[in-house]
Amino acid sequence: MGAMAASLLFILYCIEAGIFFVVVPWTRFWALNPLLHSTDFIASLADNGFVRGLISGFGLIHLAIGFREIVSLFRRENRGGSE
Repeated sequence: MGAMAASLLFILYCIEAGIFFVVVPWTRFWALNPLLHSTDFIASLADNGFVRGLISGFGLIHLAIGFREIVSLFRRENRGGSE
């Protein structure tokens, strides 16, 4: 059961982080974050659409890994839990 719990926690992390990274760069929270506007250089990066897209792409990678792990977990369970 310990391996399954670890797998479920990893899946949960990937899905949550993926949603966060996909959504947040395009919200008002991102635009008004004082840490992202602490210097002119960081502010110019934060307001750049390419950087926002890059971070959203990072989120999509997390989502893909999470969904791949879900499929892998179901396949392991259907085979009786043996690897």
